Amino acid sequence: MSPKIKGAGKTASKSKPKNSSRNSSRNSKKRPFNITRAFLAVFVLVMLAWLAALMMIKEEPQAKKTNLAQNNENNTQKIHELLESKKKKSSVLDEQNSSQKISKDNKIANIYEEISDEKLKEFSKKLQEQKEEFISKTVIEQNSTKNISEQNVSKEQSTFEKTAEQAPKYSYSANSHSKLKSHKAPNGGPKLAIIMDDISTNAHVSELKKLSIKVTPSIFPPEKQHPKTAWLAKEFSVYMVHLPLQALNYTNEKANTLRTGDSKEKISQRIKDIKNDFKGVKYINNHTGSGFTSDFKSTLALLDELKNSEIYFIDSLTTNKSTVLDASKKLGLKYAYRDVFLDNEQNVSKILKMINNAVAVAKKDGVAIAICHPYKSTFEALKIAQKDAFKGVEVVYVDKIYEHYK
Repeated sequence: MSPKIKGAGKTASKSKPKNSSRNSSRNSKKRPFNITRAFLAVFVLVMLAWLAALMMIKEEPQAKKTNLAQNNENNTQKIHELLESKKKKSSVLDEQNSSQKISKDNKIANIYEEISDEKLKEFSKKLQEQKEEFISKTVIEQNSTKNISEQNVSKEQSTFEKTAEQAPKYSYSANSHSKLKSHKAPNGGPKLAIIMDDISTNAHVSELKKLSIKVTPSIFPPEKQHPKTAWLAKEFSVYMVHLPLQALNYTNEKANTLRTGDSKEKISQRIKDIKNDFKGVKYINNHTGSGFTSDFKSTLALLDELKNSEIYFIDSLTTNKSTVLDASKKLGLKYAYRDVFLDNEQNVSKILKMINNAVAVAKKDGVAIAICHPYKSTFEALKIAQKDAFKGVEVVYVDKIYEHYK
């Protein structure tokens, strides 16, 4: 056996453990240091990332706000531009619509005028046909020195009153009553009173006021069609009431027309109603009335009531059978009557001719009464006549002429 060397083994064994313990001690000290650094590094990185993210979050709303503000400014500007553009377009459209409306109104006005003209022509044509038919049945000659026979008067009265709403009343001769005038010219010379019957609208009043001569309006009592006629009387200093009385062979009567055979109480109530509607009324004449005034008893009852009411009656003389004269004399009243109807024919030249006739009667008798109606042709004729047709006579209201009748 080989001998063991002392110390060699020990040396080897001792040196080995020493190196091992150092290394282990060194390694044990290094591990904790590396972990901490790694942790710290990670922590730092995390914090940096968090900060970066936070900064980005803060910057993003600010950027969005900036972008929104810019967008709002742009949008506001665009809105203003659009509004301006819309205003301009609206202005242009308004001008176009206005011009179109005016054009449309003008067209409508033209159409209305055409329709009105057509209706007027149609009405005139019908009226002319009625005139021709009327004349063909009975030939009438207006002669200041001749009376119309009873037979012809009856036929003419019947035909006329059937169409009284479309034509003026028939002019019966008043020559036989001429002796009832004073035949003495009043102070200031001959006088002529012109009465315009059938007044019922503001338009009638307006046209009357355009005339420079004195025309006495005779106003219809209130009725369903014209309920406020009494108000029209307030426009005039002198006026009359146009009282509807029964006509012969005439069916289109006005409301509350007095008829033959009506009781004295009914007649009295009718006059009271008229006095209540027309405060201070002083004069009445008859609308139609050929039937009523032909009946002495009815006429006497009416005139008696008017006398008690201090209202004067003027006979429109729609029939040559009128009993107004006899009833007036029985009651001790003056008898005033119509001398001439001006507008039997609605033609300006013929109306002017009848005005000349009325002037001639006034000059001959000292006074005269003419009756007309609110027709367009009548107003036109009166406007022409007022310039020089009334020379030699004074045109007055009825209150200035009534006293000159017997």
